This record gives sequence, C-alpha cells and structure tokens, in this order.
Amino acid sequence: MEGPPQGAPQFSCFEAAREGSGVSESVAAQLCQGARSDTPARCFLRVQENGFLSEPQALQLCQYAEPSDDPASCFLKARASSFLDETQLLQLCRPPIAETMQLCPYGP
Repeated sequence: MEGPPQGAPQFSCFEAAREGSGVSESVAAQLCQGARSDTPARCFLRVQENGFLSEPQALQLCQYAEPSDDPASCFLKARASSFLDETQLLQLCRPPIAETMQLCPYGP
C-alpha cells in the first residue's frame, strides 16, 4: 500500500482516523481539517479508546493538535488527578491554536 503523497498531512490524518473503530468519514474529515500531521487522529483514537470522551468532546480536544502538543496525555493525567469536569478539562488541555481557529475558522 502506498503512503499518502508528500505534503498531504490532512489526508494521512484522515486515513489514521478512519483506521479507528467506527470513526465516520465526516468526523475524520472534521478532525483532520487543517491538520499538519496525523497527531489529531492519534489523539482522538487514544481518548476514544480509553472510553472517556464522546465523539464531539474528543473532536474538540484533539482538532488542531500539533506533534508538539499532547492533549490526550494532558486530559488523561488531569482527569486522574483532579476534580474538574470534562468541559474544564477540555479547555485546559486543548491545543493553544484551537482557540485561534475558532475565532477565525478559515485560517489565520
């Protein structure tokens, strides 16, 4: 099987997300929009695998994640050692760029 073409990180993210159990194409596409690597897909599958987050919450946490971010680890550690609710944990751990992208969804 050939890998994705060079310069197509959104596609490699999309493919990685679809390898997960039951991730729909539309969720995978939304997750990987603007992705620069398959990090959002790996994050999404990890928090789904651990059964903690609903699909929309996992999407919110992992969308726009960069290789230097690790929102899944942040969430899992914070969840184990704090009494914050899911919404607060998502705010704490989501990638910094997620806030910016919500303000200007068509890119900076």
